[in-house]
Amino acid sequence: MPSDHAVGPLDAPRTRTLRAFADRLVPTDETGPGALPAGAVEYVGQALAGDDAVHLPAYVAGLSSLDATARTRHGAAFAELAGDQQDALLSELEHGAFFELVRRHVLEGMFGDPSYGGNRDRAGWELLGYPGPQAVWTEAEQRIG
Repeated sequence: MPSDHAVGPLDAPRTRTLRAFADRLVPTDETGPGALPAGAVEYVGQALAGDDAVHLPAYVAGLSSLDATARTRHGAAFAELAGDQQDALLSELEHGAFFELVRRHVLEGMFGDPSYGGNRDRAGWELLGYPGPQAVWTEAEQRIG
């Protein structure tokens, strides 16, 4: 999806910030696709428009603050910064509630059941080697150890 596309109840600027945040959490690399191609941000948008709407004010405030800090310190939006600059700003948030909220949602969108709007093409499951839910497990698959 284009980077200027808003997801769920988030506007386009906050979505761009969220996309950059998610990309730093789970980047695409030699092992496979990261949060963006796996649809984790779209999952977050759906969650914020539905059952997790209670977290929307935290997202609006947190993403706005992150972007404002980036502009103050580096003269550009968070999404426009180099990776090391983004990492430095995110490390300041790392032990806070907002960081943990975004991290949890991005990981849910990366590795959760695709029926919830993330884990596009089962990308997260493929990274883990998880075949997905099975209707039937063989006796050998049920053995522990």
